[in-house]
Amino acid sequence: MSEIRQRWRLVFARGDEARYLSHLDAVRLWERAFRRGEIPVATSEGFSPRPKLIFAAPLQLGMVAEHELADLYLAERLTVAGLRDRLAAGMPSGYTIVDLHDVWIGDPALAPQLTAADYRMTLLNVEPAALKAAVGCLLTAERLPRERRKETRAIPYDLRPLLLELRAGPADPGALPLDADPAEAAGLWMRLRHSQDRGSGRVEEVVAALADEMGLRARVGGDDEATEAKEASETGAAGASIEGPVEPAGVSGAVEGTPETTASRTAGPAVEVVRPVRERLWLATELESAGRPPPAAPAI
Repeated sequence: MSEIRQRWRLVFARGDEARYLSHLDAVRLWERAFRRGEIPVATSEGFSPRPKLIFAAPLQLGMVAEHELADLYLAERLTVAGLRDRLAAGMPSGYTIVDLHDVWIGDPALAPQLTAADYRMTLLNVEPAALKAAVGCLLTAERLPRERRKETRAIPYDLRPLLLELRAGPADPGALPLDADPAEAAGLWMRLRHSQDRGSGRVEEVVAALADEMGLRARVGGDDEATEAKEASETGAAGASIEGPVEPAGVSGAVEGTPETTASRTAGPAVEVVRPVRERLWLATELESAGRPPPAAPAI
């Protein structure tokens, strides 16, 4: 293990070119970028030392992001301008550096500091008025009993403490497919708890709960690119180069990990999420300084 002399917090965005990369493939691309930029990254111990790059939280396949966080540990000190120039020399396609912060090496680990995440998306096959009413029902509920499926087990949990904020609004015209009816589309914004020890909310679970309130089925993703990527993975794309297509698990197809209700089996068009974006990951200190501390809640 090389000696750590500096710790940088990277704030970065992920665009369309990279939204179907798995977390493992993304890590490999970042490591390649460090080699191209000749960045003196500190390495881990063991027979196969790896660059010390710690991401705050993995990102779902099929989702773009605007304010992701990762900590990069260096074996030599660099200025902010020097690091920015070296990153620019080999940045992975689809990724953009938003900001850089020189962080004290002894600061707590990044992931345990996370407390919330903001998301926005467009929903298809919904009536805006019905969606607003469903949002109101979720926010006023004292409890939202749901189930997460893990292998053959159904694990009960309460969605309500994981849902910090929820808003419905106009759909993003740029996100609508060409054949979509604007009258049956709406925008959705949510802030979910993101905590290692108290549980984290998931976009697909909130969408499924809203769909149940409206008596509809729900699916997340489902666009042509996601379908093609999934088909490619099922026919052997796992052996392709890391720049190739990967499976969009977790963002395409019917929502998993939710209880099967009568409403979820109703025939007809399903509520569909398109253009999901993770706007921001929040550290606890950032929300506190913004005057918006997340409510205390028990673990799920």
